[in-house]
Amino acid sequence: MKSVFRPVFLLLAVVFLCSTAAHAQVSSPAAEETSATLDEQTPAAANTTGLRRRIDDDVAALHRYEKQLVHASGEDSLVLRRQIAKHQLSVVETLHQLVDFLVKSEKKNPQPELRRDVERTFTRVTPLLRPYVDTLRREIDELRARRPSTPVKDRLQLEDEIESRTEFLDKVYRLYSEHLLKGQALGLDMSEEIRRFKESLQTRADELSGRLDLAIARGNELSLRHKADPSNSDTPILIIATKRSADTNIESLQNTIDLMEKWKLPNKVYRTQLVATTHDISSGIFNVNVAGNLFSRWMKSITTWFSHNGAKIAVKILLFAIILLASRMLAQVVRRGLDRALRSSKVRITELLRRMIVNTTYNILMLIGTLIALAQFGISLGPIMAGLGVAGFIIGFALQDTLANFASGMMILFYRPYDVGDVVEIAGVFGKVDKMSLVSTSILTFDHQTMVVPNNKIWGDVIKNVTDQKIRRVDLVFGISYSDDIEKAEKVLAEILQQHEKVLDNPAPMVRLHELNDSSVDFVVRPWVKTDDYWDVYWDITRAVKLRFDEEGISIPFPQQDVHLYGEPPTDPGDRS
Repeated sequence: MKSVFRPVFLLLAVVFLCSTAAHAQVSSPAAEETSATLDEQTPAAANTTGLRRRIDDDVAALHRYEKQLVHASGEDSLVLRRQIAKHQLSVVETLHQLVDFLVKSEKKNPQPELRRDVERTFTRVTPLLRPYVDTLRREIDELRARRPSTPVKDRLQLEDEIESRTEFLDKVYRLYSEHLLKGQALGLDMSEEIRRFKESLQTRADELSGRLDLAIARGNELSLRHKADPSNSDTPILIIATKRSADTNIESLQNTIDLMEKWKLPNKVYRTQLVATTHDISSGIFNVNVAGNLFSRWMKSITTWFSHNGAKIAVKILLFAIILLASRMLAQVVRRGLDRALRSSKVRITELLRRMIVNTTYNILMLIGTLIALAQFGISLGPIMAGLGVAGFIIGFALQDTLANFASGMMILFYRPYDVGDVVEIAGVFGKVDKMSLVSTSILTFDHQTMVVPNNKIWGDVIKNVTDQKIRRVDLVFGISYSDDIEKAEKVLAEILQQHEKVLDNPAPMVRLHELNDSSVDFVVRPWVKTDDYWDVYWDITRAVKLRFDEEGISIPFPQQDVHLYGEPPTDPGDRS
């Protein structure tokens, strides 16, 4: 275990010493002359101090976990190792933030002390990352080596551990790549480390490519074994474990390819393998080299297949074409002979019926010839013929109404009197078209009920499409009293239409005196609007008219009747009869 973590401990010790020295410089007399207390520091110094404190906190936590790891075992040891790994990455990531801060600060003012500290820490950390990567790869190789000796029941747990370590290794690779870029940003000479990093990437891509091929081959072998002996309960577990191993290699190879593209390394072979394995065309089809490589692979596999089966397939295709040609010639001869026979027959039939008989006979003969030709490819005719006969009888007898709806549906789809989303009134149902099929149409009413209407009833009735046109006229009627000013009311109504933003100018809205009713003088108000704005304009104008009429003193009469009472004439007091 000490050999595994020795590079890490050295890395942490270096970072810890450098960060401690940095703190000493901040608290030195020279620093105190420029900033007496932490509260009086410049924002740059405060930010630097915060990053250094974070490094100190991570280093302190790492030392604490190291001491605990000496006496830990089992699950406690695993937890501590994960914590150590997390803080290791945190230290390097914080160092990168310090680099970013330095580069940004130097654009405004020189930072010689901070640059000296950062460069010293950076140059000491850089040589330790590559050995750390190699150590992690050896750990994963040791876990893989345990596969043959691991009981089947524990294989999934082992694959989980390999997957977890591989994900961490990929994260370290990304951090390593970022570290090299930060070094370049500092202006350090990273050429040798970059060369070694690229070699490591190339080696890892080769390794993952081979392991992926091996995992796929093992998976195929296990699948064949499971088909041969389904009673073996261990095989399904091994298949799942192998699939998980392949998925781990795929994810890691994807990460490696991304890094290779970032560093301008050739990767089309690995990208092609990844696309061919995962069938994720989008991950490589826009790369011209990858697409060309994939096409070459497919063409090679097609060529290989044709080299083994080409002659046999060619003979079958030739027989298929000969049978189809012979069937067509026979069908044409029969069609001509049947047509002449029907024309010369003493039985009088219509031209339409004659054509239907001739064409139906021709189509039946062509269907039989096609089925016989298909039999050359191993397709059995007996079940097909029996199925066609039984299916035709059942469908024709049992689905008479459905076929009628189907025919109506074809007419609706062909002429398209409405479409999904239109507001229609069909077969006495008013609402929005929700779904359409060849059999029925679903209408969603405005009180949110779903009405399914057979197409046969729709096509045989009047179809009213409310939203088929882009614009629609709103018809409104408003009445005023006989004592009110007609011109004033007409002017008010016109102003209301002009002020509404959703009323269209073309066609122009119309306000006309329409009718003299028993109790009112009625105006028709007819603005044009977009179909979607119909009800908004309808409700807005109705409300606006009531409010404006009240403001202008124009009354809206309601039906009323005058009742006249007529009493009997007074009776003569002298008349007693």
